Amino acid sequence: MGDSGGAGGEDASRDAGAATSDGHASPAAVTAAATAPGKNDKVRIFAKNVGNAPILKTTEFSASAASSFSRVILHIQNKIRGSEAHKDATVHLFINQSFSPSPDEQLGDLYKCFQTDGRLVVDYALMEAWG
Repeated sequence: MGDSGGAGGEDASRDAGAATSDGHASPAAVTAAATAPGKNDKVRIFAKNVGNAPILKTTEFSASAASSFSRVILHIQNKIRGSEAHKDATVHLFINQSFSPSPDEQLGDLYKCFQTDGRLVVDYALMEAWG
C-alpha cells in the first residue's frame, strides 16, 4: 500500500506541524504544540456566570486534560447547590457562549479546539441560555 498506510497520529502530527518553505515549523504549528495539553497536563478552566446564576467564589480552577467534561459539570453543580437558595438548581454549562458539550468529551480535546487566552471558558446558567 505504500507510505500512505502509516499511523493516523503520525499523519495528523505531520499536517499540524506544516513547515515553511525554508523547512522550519510554521508559527501556528509551534504555538499549537506549545499550548496543547498532553494527557498528564492540566487544563485551566474559567467558570463564568450567566444571567441570574450565582458567582462562584473561585472562578478559575484546573483539571486533568484526560478528565471528561462531566467532572467540570459536577464541580460547578456542587458549588452552586451548596447554597440553600440553589440546592435544587438545574445548572446548564456551555463552552464559549455557544454550545453544551457531551459529558464524556475530554477536557484536553475541548481545550485544543476552544481555548481562549490559555483557558477553557465555561459559561454556566440556571436556565438554558445558548445551544
